[in-house]
Amino acid sequence: PYTSGHSVRVAEYARSMAREFGLPPKQVDVVATAALLHDVGKIYEEFAPLLRKEGRLTPEERMLMHAHPVRSADLVGTIGEFRGKVQADIRNHHENYDGTGYPDSLAGEQIPIGARIIMIADTIDAMTTDRPYRKALTLQRAFEELKKLAGQQFDPKLVELVCKSPSIRRLLGPQSASEDTHLPS
Repeated sequence: PYTSGHSVRVAEYARSMAREFGLPPKQVDVVATAALLHDVGKIYEEFAPLLRKEGRLTPEERMLMHAHPVRSADLVGTIGEFRGKVQADIRNHHENYDGTGYPDSLAGEQIPIGARIIMIADTIDAMTTDRPYRKALTLQRAFEELKKLAGQQFDPKLVELVCKSPSIRRLLGPQSASEDTHLPS
């Protein structure tokens, strides 16, 4: 249930970000579809114990979890209309802007724009929802983290767009409405 709700929220955030970034409507739809399906590979049984684990993952468990973007992309690629851009956005949604991500160590503009958008949308949702191992961060704190990691983990242009976005704040709901006066600009 958590993964399903997470994927729907990530798709909403990604669609909003892609629109605000000025992507053409067809590309916005591709990004939203990829965002909705970005974690579908986690249905494989080897991920089940990791998803239920309450504590932090061991290094070995993290390595296994690093396989999920490839497993997700491969699974989505079995559907003809998802091969190509949707598949690439899913495969690359854990690539860091500075090239230290996975699975292919892409950097900067090498990373498809959809994957860069999904990474931020995915991270915002992960930070602003309760997890078994920690409570949700406030939207203000999540934005501070995005800014701190802009240029390293995240595309700095997208971080700037998200942190200034009224539509992202609206999507995040009541928590963010009460923080509006305290958000960093």
